[in-house]
Amino acid sequence: MIDKPFAYHKPSEMGLLKITALREQFSKTKQLIEETCPESRQRAVAITELETSAMWAIKSVVFNDPKSEVE
Repeated sequence: MIDKPFAYHKPSEMGLLKITALREQFSKTKQLIEETCPESRQRAVAITELETSAMWAIKSVVFNDPKSEVE
């Protein structure tokens, strides 16, 4: 058996809507960073950290959704 934190969580329909909204906003933020910040290590780190933040935000939606299915 796989422990809950490491299992695949299939999102509910409401979860999918939330995930889509998050992905759209994170994409807009990435675009703003690319348009505003010069190419540099700092810009690359900002984008990497944004990707990390997106991962955790999406996981929080699925992991804490009582209607998600653990597979």
